[in-house]
Amino acid sequence: MMFATLMFAASCVNQNAKKKTAKKIDQESVKAKTAAVHEEAQDTVMFKKKLQFFKEFDLNKDKKISQKEYMSMASAKFEQMDKNHDGKLSVSEYDLVSTMAPKGQNYVTKAEFLAHYKSKFQTMDKNEDGYVTMEELDVREN
Repeated sequence: MMFATLMFAASCVNQNAKKKTAKKIDQESVKAKTAAVHEEAQDTVMFKKKLQFFKEFDLNKDKKISQKEYMSMASAKFEQMDKNHDGKLSVSEYDLVSTMAPKGQNYVTKAEFLAHYKSKFQTMDKNEDGYVTMEELDVREN
């Protein structure tokens, strides 16, 4: 009788361990599925941003952005933001001036602005062929 009681107790412990293991596997599975859904959503957002970027900068719609196209749009962007048309962007005209301006300067000239965007283009052009493709583009760099 004692042996049967011990066997029953061992069986109960084993069943509880199986239930805990199954529950842990289920929780891990839910976490993995949640992470996958989150990653897929982020990928969708990034893809939409890439499409928007190409829609804006790929002027000739050849599915690649040349440095000329990119710089043309950067120049147009500068002209649009330079509200008082003084050839400089102040902090009130463009909030990122402080990150672009040389030390001690509270404005960015068009030449400085374009130099910044030329550098950004070169960073995006991973294979250095003068074009940025969808495969090369990481919208977080822009």
